[in-house]
Amino acid sequence: MSVTTTPPELRKAMEDGSEAGILEEELHQYRRYRWLYDCSPPQLIVVTQRCSRSDEPEKLAVRYRKFNLDALLDVVVKTAGGGARSCIKVLKCIEGQFNKAFLMTMDNGAEVLAKIPNPNVGSTFYTTASEVATQNFVREVLNFPVPQSQLDLVTELVDLETKLASVSFQSHGCIYYKDDLETKGVRAQSLGATYNSIGNPSKELDPLHVAKFALGPLSQAVLWQGERATMALERGPWQSAVDYMVAMGMNEIQWAKTYAAPQINYCRPVDTPELPEEYISLLERYIILVPHLVPIFPEELHSKTLCHQDLHLDHIFVDPDTKKITNIIDWQSTAVSEIFFGHGVPAMLPPPGGYKSTPEPMPEGFTRGTCSGEIDDILSRYQNLTRIKNPLRWAAINHLHKSILQPVSLVSGAWSRNDVFSFRHALITIAAHWQDIYPDSTACPISFTDQELWLHNEEMELLEELGTILHLLDDQNLISVGGRVLRDDYERAHAVNTRVKEMFVDMGEDEQRKALYEKIWPY
Repeated sequence: MSVTTTPPELRKAMEDGSEAGILEEELHQYRRYRWLYDCSPPQLIVVTQRCSRSDEPEKLAVRYRKFNLDALLDVVVKTAGGGARSCIKVLKCIEGQFNKAFLMTMDNGAEVLAKIPNPNVGSTFYTTASEVATQNFVREVLNFPVPQSQLDLVTELVDLETKLASVSFQSHGCIYYKDDLETKGVRAQSLGATYNSIGNPSKELDPLHVAKFALGPLSQAVLWQGERATMALERGPWQSAVDYMVAMGMNEIQWAKTYAAPQINYCRPVDTPELPEEYISLLERYIILVPHLVPIFPEELHSKTLCHQDLHLDHIFVDPDTKKITNIIDWQSTAVSEIFFGHGVPAMLPPPGGYKSTPEPMPEGFTRGTCSGEIDDILSRYQNLTRIKNPLRWAAINHLHKSILQPVSLVSGAWSRNDVFSFRHALITIAAHWQDIYPDSTACPISFTDQELWLHNEEMELLEELGTILHLLDDQNLISVGGRVLRDDYERAHAVNTRVKEMFVDMGEDEQRKALYEKIWPY
C-alpha cells in the first residue's frame, strides 16, 4: 500500500468530457456499452459481415477484470517517483474493448497512466510485452511528435505515419524487448531495421538504440483466445507476406480439424447445416490462392514497416487548456507488416461524406468541424500531405486492387465468430473478377461448384434483405451493427429494436417465412 492509507478518490471519464464518482467495483466492470441480445439459446446465425446473434452476458464477462487496487496503487506510487507518497485520485478512462486504462494522480501532482488487459485480450504476456516495447521503440528511436491543434493534428498524424514508414524491418511480426522473449524461451529475431527517407540512401539504425529490441510472434487476440491459447500455432515472425498469409490459413485448418462441429445456419436450407469440412475446403482454397495475390503489389510496397491500425479518438489524450495531445495510447497488437496491408485511413479522421447525426464523442478541448467544407479540408489535408510525405502509404491506400486482401483479414477465427459467409464471399468475389485483376493470366487457381454458389447465393439473398435494415438502423444512429449501444441509451435502443423486429417479421409472406425472420433477427 502507499505511504498514506487514505483511499484515493475514484472517478470515471464521461463521454462528454466530464467526470463522475464511482464505487470500486466499477473499476473492474465494463460499463461503456451494452448489447441488445435475445435470451433464446444461441445459434450460428450470420446476419451481416462480422455480426452474429448477440450474447450480452458473455461479452460483459470477457471484459470484466478483477484486480488488486491496493497493489496497483503501490506500483504507481513507486513509478511516479519525485517524492510521491500516495495516489489521491484514480480516473477510469473511456473504456476500450480490450483494456481498462486509469489516469492516476499523485499527491505531488504527478500522473501515471495504468492499463490492465481484459480477459478477451488473448495472451496477456505477449500483448503487454509487445505494446510496451513498441511504444518505447517509437518514443526512443523515432522521437514521437506532439501536435497542438486540429489541423496541426492532421499534419502531425501524417508525420507520425511517415516516421513509422521510414524504418524498414526484415520480418513480419511484433516488436518486443529481447529479454522478455528469452524469459519465455522464444527465439528473439533481430529487427534488421534500416532508416529510409525520400531522396536519401538507406542506413542502419544506431545499434545502441535498437539492440535491446527484437521481433517476435504476433500478439493479436484472435491467435491466443480460447482453445488457440494452448495450440502450437504459427504466430511468426515471417520473412515474407506469403508465409504469413499461408500460416493464418494453416492455423485455422489445425483449429477446425480439432474443435469445429456442425452447426445450424438458418440463412441456409434447414437440411443443409454448416459443416467443418466445408470450412476446411475454403481454407485449403485460400492457401492455394494467396501466393497469387502478392505479386499484384509493386515491389516497393513489400517493405515491412510499423503501422498503428487503431488511431481513433479514444486513444488520444488532449490537454483541455493547451489543446495539446499529451499521449497516444494503445499500441496493442501493432505489428511490423508489409506496407500494402496498411491501406486503411485512420479512424480518427472524418469519413467521406461527413459524420452521422450523432458522431463519435470528442476529447474535452478538441473541436470538430461540422460543415462539409471543414470536413473536406481535414480529409484533403491528410490526403495531400500523405501523397507528398508518405508516397508509399499513399500508393497502398489508392491501390486499385487492395480489396483482394480481404480474405487475409477475415480468415483468422472466421468460424469462431460466425463469419464464414464473409470469408467465403471474399474468395468467391476474387474468383469471379479474376480476369479483371489479372487480365493477362490464366484461369483463377480456385473455383466453386454450382452447388456451393447456389447455397451461397441463397444465404446472400437473405442477408442482403436483413443487412439493408440493420445498416439503415446504423446509418440513422439508432442501433449500431452488432447491437452495441451506450449504456445510458439502452432502453431507447431496446424499444426501437422491439418495434423494428416486429416490422421485419411481419414482412414474411407466410408463417414459415415469418418464423425464419424471427430466427435470424440478431438482437
